[in-house]
Amino acid sequence: MHPDLHKRMSFLALAGARYDQADAEWRAAVRAAAKLVPDAHRRNVRSIGNPGSQIRILYEQRDRTLQQLTVARLKLETARGRLARKPRAVKTEIRFLAFHG
Repeated sequence: MHPDLHKRMSFLALAGARYDQADAEWRAAVRAAAKLVPDAHRRNVRSIGNPGSQIRILYEQRDRTLQQLTVARLKLETARGRLARKPRAVKTEIRFLAFHG
């Protein structure tokens, strides 16, 4: 992997881990809420709760992490495209010769 892409890949991995954690927390909260209101689960009602509710807060955190993940993917693809269009630099080696008389 090109060294310039390493930071972008790290950010993508971090964003993916954060999204996975936020998604798992939100799904656990939805399952817990479905136990309290089983009819809503059977009717496939997807409620994210009232503003300020725990379900809403978890949903919004999950949404933010999804947006960050999307941005990380886009930035990585942009960086890859930029590197693909960039002309390859010719590696030169400079040697110094010293003469002693």
